[in-house]
Amino acid sequence: MGKFFELVKNEYIKIYKKKSTRILLVIFLAVCLCFAPMAKFINNIGMKEFGAEAFDETAHRTEVFKNKKREIENSPDMPLREEKLALLEAVDADSDWEFTAYRNGMYDDANKQDIQTYTLLCKTDDWRGFCSYKSKKIDCSAGDKWAYKYKLEHDIGYGEEFEEKNALIFKIGNAMDGDVEGTDSAEESIAKYRYQLEHELYDETSKKDVSLLEANYSEKFGFWDVMIKIPYVESFIGIIMLMIAGGIVASEFSQGTIKFLLISPAKRGEILMAKYVTVISMGFLLMLLMFIVNIPMVGLFFGFDGISAPYLSLKEGEVVAQNTFIYLIKNFMLKSVQVMITTSLAFMISSLLRSTALAIVTGFIVNSIGPSVVMIMATFKMDWGRYLIFANTDLLTIHKGGASFPQQTVGAAIIVVVAHLAVFLLTAWDGFTRRSV
Repeated sequence: MGKFFELVKNEYIKIYKKKSTRILLVIFLAVCLCFAPMAKFINNIGMKEFGAEAFDETAHRTEVFKNKKREIENSPDMPLREEKLALLEAVDADSDWEFTAYRNGMYDDANKQDIQTYTLLCKTDDWRGFCSYKSKKIDCSAGDKWAYKYKLEHDIGYGEEFEEKNALIFKIGNAMDGDVEGTDSAEESIAKYRYQLEHELYDETSKKDVSLLEANYSEKFGFWDVMIKIPYVESFIGIIMLMIAGGIVASEFSQGTIKFLLISPAKRGEILMAKYVTVISMGFLLMLLMFIVNIPMVGLFFGFDGISAPYLSLKEGEVVAQNTFIYLIKNFMLKSVQVMITTSLAFMISSLLRSTALAIVTGFIVNSIGPSVVMIMATFKMDWGRYLIFANTDLLTIHKGGASFPQQTVGAAIIVVVAHLAVFLLTAWDGFTRRSV
């Protein structure tokens, strides 16, 4: 075993001595270091575009009240004019429920009783009366009725003290009415929000688990908004490994160094396996480096607030909370299958054809075309396409239910991947051990 590890060590030394490898590693490190500041830059642009940074809710409401009062005063024939002016005088701009009462009272279909009731409730600061009145109105949605009744039953008022609880309560109400955030169904959203409410858990990370293209850059990012997206850039490692794997065998033949390897005591099969282990282990080391580098970088630019927030998921109807770091590592492992397949394909071509350029170019082409072919086959319902390797490499997407073909599971995908890997390695072994030098 010691001899085998010595072969692996020698392969690492040979790879690092190549100028191209050092350049690739510098580029990779630059990508790792720039990911967090780039996300910060894009987030700042998005927030500035939507005015999120400078928004003052109380000042905004005060301005709304002034404009509305001016409008009513300049409209002597407005229906219920005096009642609406009285409501405006009674409303406090700092109060969420009073602002809701104001909006309801200003609706065109608001009647005199509604406006006078809202005015009295605002004057007496009676949030319980407001919730009770709203829950009994015919035009109140089922979700809002549940929210108001829940607040009354559990004595949950308004203000900063109850801000986080109220946010969850009304998110549950919105989900009951079919208004959900992210990719979760209404049932999933309700179950997760209820779990948070029951456990007083005001921060969780499953809603942040979206790709870079789906992210909402107009809202201020936190630690997990950025960190949880790291696996989506893991394909960059695949490009590096493709180039290394494409030359690790072929370059021995093109440079004539294969003869020195073959006169060593090691067998051809051991030499080939040492090269493959070197490539695969380097891929995992780069993934680990990407993970380790980005933790302090993301913390530096976005802070570490909420770093202990769990990831909530639904399993067999039950909400399960798990450490988000553990979830992220699982994502890394699932995404690593794509890197492993790309690397193994280039490694096979390098061993079989003994051409670095051909191995890299073929790997790039197959890796680029493969997903498109699978997408076309899925569109035209060519179900046998589920057995192609590129329909099964993205285990993360399959795990989340976004498989190209119906009823495609992670277990079945792993079987297909292992079968293809076996073919790649056997082909590489045959091309390296049986052919003459």
